[in-house]
Amino acid sequence: MPVRFTSPSLGGQRDDFFKSGEWAIAVTARHLHADEFFVGKERNQTASPFGEPIDINVSSLDLSATYGVTRRLRVTFTVPLSAGKETRTYSDRLRHEQVVRGVGDLNVIANLWLMQPDDSPDGNVALGVGLKAPTGNSRVEDEFIAADGTITKVVADQAIQLGDGGWGIIAEAQAYRRIAWRLNAYALGSYLVSPREKTLVPSPLAGVFWSVPDVYLARAGFAVSLLPSGRASMNLGLRLDGTPVRDLVGGNDGFRRPAHALYGDPGAAMRFGRHEVTVSMPFRIQQEFERSLIFRERNLRQGGDLAGSLLFVGYGVRL
Repeated sequence: MPVRFTSPSLGGQRDDFFKSGEWAIAVTARHLHADEFFVGKERNQTASPFGEPIDINVSSLDLSATYGVTRRLRVTFTVPLSAGKETRTYSDRLRHEQVVRGVGDLNVIANLWLMQPDDSPDGNVALGVGLKAPTGNSRVEDEFIAADGTITKVVADQAIQLGDGGWGIIAEAQAYRRIAWRLNAYALGSYLVSPREKTLVPSPLAGVFWSVPDVYLARAGFAVSLLPSGRASMNLGLRLDGTPVRDLVGGNDGFRRPAHALYGDPGAAMRFGRHEVTVSMPFRIQQEFERSLIFRERNLRQGGDLAGSLLFVGYGVRL
């Protein structure tokens, strides 16, 4: 799943708008743990390699700087740092781990509110467009132990790689509407268009290279202010993360793991002057692991791990 994909921030209050020339810096920590193997919509651990669970842990740290060009327009530059570990059973029937650490794919996104913030305090819509650069290494190697104990170097699994190997175009939108004095409805979504079809990194399927797939996410729900000042708030909604079977641009050849997961998405935010702390703990409520086109052509069964829960903790400060 697209843990490397940076999600848009939840807006919706007057303090979220920037002044012309204003800067903000933020750090967001994310963690994903997956140890359940799915085929279609059903959990099926026996379908995993050697019938043993695959444990995936990916932790990342997004360092971002945002500049308010005008009251309506802001630009955000993000540098992700990632550490991924995958533990699985090899052909020697023992469990081994692969570890990948480093800088991921950098991205820059510009967002424009369609209405003047001061003229529309009860609702607004923002559209964004950005670029993702393939700065993260997509072919980090680690040890592989064969059945006879021979140790070789192989490319680590795509799930924990630092990047996907291609440039990407990010399109995003977010909106909010005040329903009552302290209650807002919100919706947002992001889609990463990956024009490159595949890399030159060999996949687990013989003769097939890794795809550079599109990925997407969407969030919607309600946020309520706990204090009249709006300095503390809680939100509850739904979150959808996914990788499609077919890309919007380019071909669909190569090895990919198309899937989507729907999460309950509770969270909270607290402001202290120029500082803000946020936390979100999505938990999975529905999922489906689909077959890619090449698996359909070869009439092969396909499955993979999906995270049961996610954790996001962020801190930001206005300068």
